Amino acid sequence: MVKGSYDFLGLNYYTSNYAANNPVYNNEEASYQTDCRCNLTSERNGIAIGPQAASPWLFVYPRGIKDLLLYTKQRYKNPIIYITENGIDEVDNGTLSHEEALTDTMRIDYYYHHLSNVAKAIKLGVDLRGYFAWVVQVEVE
Repeated sequence: MVKGSYDFLGLNYYTSNYAANNPVYNNEEASYQTDCRCNLTSERNGIAIGPQAASPWLFVYPRGIKDLLLYTKQRYKNPIIYITENGIDEVDNGTLSHEEALTDTMRIDYYYHHLSNVAKAIKLGVDLRGYFAWVVQVEVE
């Protein structure tokens, strides 16, 4: 009854991973960790997929957002898409002045490259109707 009944898809994108088949998971009960039946890693041959953000799991890989949008377009017959979250976290550096904190070149670069890849996906026919930025700072204890 619900198949195909959605009005749009909301996608969150933060990072990408390399994936390798893991047949060991084939005999386990499906869970968040085993459902994909693969090993996920953020590096290959000792090289990270991109620069690491404040969170240990978040690596910057702008091409991944374009790949996700194109995959979704193909797999789900070009649905209306909203990017409901996309962004990067950073360590809260309390030593910066207000002006220095506003000169946030890391975040500017992140959004520039991610939005450039979003624009490429739109040019390739993705029906993207909205984009919401996610901004957070991680407090250092």
